[in-house]
Amino acid sequence: MKKNWSCFRQSTGVPKLMRKMKLSVFFLFVTVLGAWAADSYSQSTKLTLEINNSTVKNILSEIEENSEFRFFYSGGVDLSRKTSISIKNSKISNVLSFLFNGTDVKYEVRGKQIALFKKGSDLLELSNAETQSSRQQKKTIAGKVTDKRGDPLPGVTIIVKGTQKGIVTDMNGKYTLSGLSAENILVFSFVGMKTQEVKVEKNTSIDVVMEEDAIGLEEVVAIGYGTMKKKDLTGAVTSVKSEDITVAPTNNVMEALQGKISGMDIVKTSGQVGSDVEILLRGSRSIYGDNSPLFIIDGVPGSYDQINPNDIESVDVLKDASSTAIYGSTGSNGVIIITTKRGSKGKMKINFDAYYGVSGTPKFLHGMTGDEWTTYQKEAYKYINGSYPADMSSILTDATMLEYYENDQWIDWVDEAIGKTVTNQKYNLSVTSGSDKTKMYAGISYAKDEGLLENEKLERYALRLNIDQKITDRVNVGFTTNVSYQDMDKGYRKTFTAALSAFPLGEAYDKEGKIIHEYANGQYSPLSDLIENQYVNTTRSMYTNAIAFLEVLPFQGMSIKTLLNGTLSNSRLGQYWGEKCNASRPTYAGSPHASITNSTNYSYTWENIASYKKTIAEEHDLGLTFVTSWSKSINENSIAGGSGQELDSWSFYRLASAASQHVESSYSKTQKMSFAARLNYSFRGKYLLTFSNRWDGVSWLSEGHKWDFFPAGAFAWRISDENFMYSAKTWLDNLKLRIGYGVTGNAGGVGAYSTQTNAYAYTGYGVSVNGKIASFTQYTGTYGNPGLGWEKSYNLNIGLDFAVFNGRIDGAVEYFDTQTKDLLFKRTMPITSGVTGWGSPLSSWENIASTSNNGVELTLNTVNIQKENFKWNSTLSLTWSKEKIKELPSGDLISECLFEGEPIQSFYGYKYEGIWGTNASDNELSTYGVRPGWVKVQTLEKDGDGGEHKYCEDDRQVLGHKNPDYIVGFNNTFSYKSFDLSIFLMGRFGQTIQSDLLGWYTAVQRATTNQPSGIDYWTESNQGAYFPTPGSGNEQDGKVLQAFTYQNGSFVKVKNITLGYTLPKNISGKVFADRCRIYATAYNPFIWVKSEQLKETDPETNGSDSFPLYKQFVFGVNISF
Repeated sequence: MKKNWSCFRQSTGVPKLMRKMKLSVFFLFVTVLGAWAADSYSQSTKLTLEINNSTVKNILSEIEENSEFRFFYSGGVDLSRKTSISIKNSKISNVLSFLFNGTDVKYEVRGKQIALFKKGSDLLELSNAETQSSRQQKKTIAGKVTDKRGDPLPGVTIIVKGTQKGIVTDMNGKYTLSGLSAENILVFSFVGMKTQEVKVEKNTSIDVVMEEDAIGLEEVVAIGYGTMKKKDLTGAVTSVKSEDITVAPTNNVMEALQGKISGMDIVKTSGQVGSDVEILLRGSRSIYGDNSPLFIIDGVPGSYDQINPNDIESVDVLKDASSTAIYGSTGSNGVIIITTKRGSKGKMKINFDAYYGVSGTPKFLHGMTGDEWTTYQKEAYKYINGSYPADMSSILTDATMLEYYENDQWIDWVDEAIGKTVTNQKYNLSVTSGSDKTKMYAGISYAKDEGLLENEKLERYALRLNIDQKITDRVNVGFTTNVSYQDMDKGYRKTFTAALSAFPLGEAYDKEGKIIHEYANGQYSPLSDLIENQYVNTTRSMYTNAIAFLEVLPFQGMSIKTLLNGTLSNSRLGQYWGEKCNASRPTYAGSPHASITNSTNYSYTWENIASYKKTIAEEHDLGLTFVTSWSKSINENSIAGGSGQELDSWSFYRLASAASQHVESSYSKTQKMSFAARLNYSFRGKYLLTFSNRWDGVSWLSEGHKWDFFPAGAFAWRISDENFMYSAKTWLDNLKLRIGYGVTGNAGGVGAYSTQTNAYAYTGYGVSVNGKIASFTQYTGTYGNPGLGWEKSYNLNIGLDFAVFNGRIDGAVEYFDTQTKDLLFKRTMPITSGVTGWGSPLSSWENIASTSNNGVELTLNTVNIQKENFKWNSTLSLTWSKEKIKELPSGDLISECLFEGEPIQSFYGYKYEGIWGTNASDNELSTYGVRPGWVKVQTLEKDGDGGEHKYCEDDRQVLGHKNPDYIVGFNNTFSYKSFDLSIFLMGRFGQTIQSDLLGWYTAVQRATTNQPSGIDYWTESNQGAYFPTPGSGNEQDGKVLQAFTYQNGSFVKVKNITLGYTLPKNISGKVFADRCRIYATAYNPFIWVKSEQLKETDPETNGSDSFPLYKQFVFGVNISF
């Protein structure tokens, strides 16, 4: 017998022998699963058979062995007939037609299940073998099959291993199987899920939770204006599902993705209430333009921070131009598509999730107190005066301060500022239900955060409603709405640094426990902002988004969809600065001062999407997509303020009582129109092509430059499906090569009217003419450019997808190269061009610079251990990237740290080399103009002097860059029976940070200016120290002194650890719950830093000295009904 076999999909390990069972069971299967099985597999799978003179049974066995098809047949079906077959790249229907046309055998195909029965036979007929089996019935097993979220899975096939007995789950995921013994093993299998085996033993009920297949080739991911199976992708797309987002509780979906997607850099730089994360996808491209990725929420541009993570079904990250070019001018920095949950057919499902968290100790330096402060002050005094002071009265000349010292009235101001435990709590309730025609998802949540400072608080309410309605078989409509309200109080961001540097002696509180403003003579409390009616910064904001769509399916393969979106966001910021507060006031403000800022944004989007899919001659799959899009955005802002108000208790509500009033307002409107087209083509499912083009026109660029086009193309080759790879099919599951190239644009960063020169007229602050105030006009600072056009990125991407050992290892490797030209550059104009009303030079937006980005990304998923009761999976993401400025209009721009050949966010200053010691000769010290105990920096050659000269600005150099060379994320998930554990580590390597916190060590001799605790400073007996000697800060150049603030910012952090336990069914069932899981999560529990000087800080803040990050411990429960 000669045979040559190849198929589109790999076997999932289902038993190879044919299943013979009651056709009544199969009839139940096709009835229940009809709406679910969808014939996608049977339609897309192509078979090639060449078998000579063999029985039909053997031919069907070969199909079963090398595909996911399964055959069910009654005893009357004759499969012993011999035949020959030679078919190439044909559907299963063609194979069956060839085998059984002209015979008395009928067949019926439902997805992967195929029933064979004799014409005219009774569907309820039982075979003799089955009748005998029923007489020997030993026990009955019943149970339920669900997914990870607890949702029931209908249509799961359950086979008794080694037999022909089987059944499928009903619409509620339930099943009952009789005639079993304790030794039987049940095999559970479902498309896109891992096959599981469970031994019957003494059980009478077996519930199974199915897990997604590690390979996930049939997984559907979101792409621009549509969806596509993962196996058919030609671009670089990473998909994250809801369970990976909510595995650790969070209020910010992007924070949940930190380190989990290669190529995406996410950092949280502040621990302040309401602080956001910073996001870069494949580095920075633009110098002054916008580098943020585009967020698409349920098909339209939106804001991710308004989305409740519990409402999210999936997040798909589009990284290369072949994926993002369909979004044209907004896709240059990558696209992140967020799809929220929709309703599903079946019984109503209710999910409740709640958690409560408390903080640990923040990573922040404290000020010196006690002996450490005393020793520093004496060393500084000695440096200035040549000898130690006789007593502390030489340092503390104020009698009251000296008394505080003698009474040991020390104050650790940082401890006082962090005197509050941060708490976080959130409650989320969602309902999912649906019928054949109507499906609904609703979610409501409440979250409350209390920050490190007493005056920090955030409350957030969110509501979502998603409805899908099937009008007819060819008409669908849908509605999505998201409403959120937020009330936030923020403290002064410099409170902690004020506490760090404050004089550490005195009385912080009075007898009633209230803060004393002047706690020592001439010294004012760093906590004065916390005094009642002294500082208010409160924002109340409302966000409403609504999407409605109509979809018409005129004929098979064709879809026409129109979508309308409206967004309204409004915020009111109320601020008050009392006479005692430390927070910075506006430059024009007096004391006290109050203001109200109102901001309103209206945006509208109307999109029309037409798509068509067609299979031609069984080998050619064609997809066409056409898009039109129109959007409009209006921003209105107004500020009303007043100074001299004396009614503190009214805060910002009585501005009319202010002695001096101030009013400002602004308005802007932008519009955008777009047309796009995309072609997807597949030949035999192995050779995949994608071409797209988008035409964008925007209102804020100049005439003749408003419109531009952004083409892209990609090719993918599924190497693993080639005949020459047949011998590797025993271990190779998937191997696909992808190559893409495209152009994307960027018009962000510039204002709505940047092509115009704007002037403001002032009526109240002009010059006096004949005793009257005359108005005057001045420029706003930006000179219009009538030739302003698009910033363009030219992107190359080469990728390789792989999966081996039946999905135990899978992943992807990407190489990308992006060249960005005609950068939007804000250029300072010559002084002869004019000045603003404040005397500063004008600037103008121009297209005059270029940058490049390239790098390599790796994503690796492994199933390390997979036993019946224990599983261990790992995911590794690794990114190496390099960016640089290729061209600047006038060479290096030192004043803004921009240098050709260096990354955009570079650091420029003096390179630290240590501290000068007493071993240096007098001649050497004189040559460099230094003294022992001063900072030593690297000098550069100047006029042939070999670098031997006094420190000067010419010795400054590029010291590093902010963005890391490498980003690593490593996630491990473990499950043992009902316990689950996840540990996520992240690391950033090759980055430099300028630590503003270390910069608070000034080495000055001033009793009222404190220094950071734990500083290893130089003395004659400690000459190996890192920091300069006390007192020398009064003499050293400040920029040279700060050379020690530039540090290697590399670190590894355990970002979160989550331990969960799912209660047994007999316990959760007592409260009528399908599933109940309790969990505990620790955030930021461990960190390892490269630099010794950063050990008491968290480098993730990028050196920020404002609000520190902190450990957090969260406890929660998730209940499904």
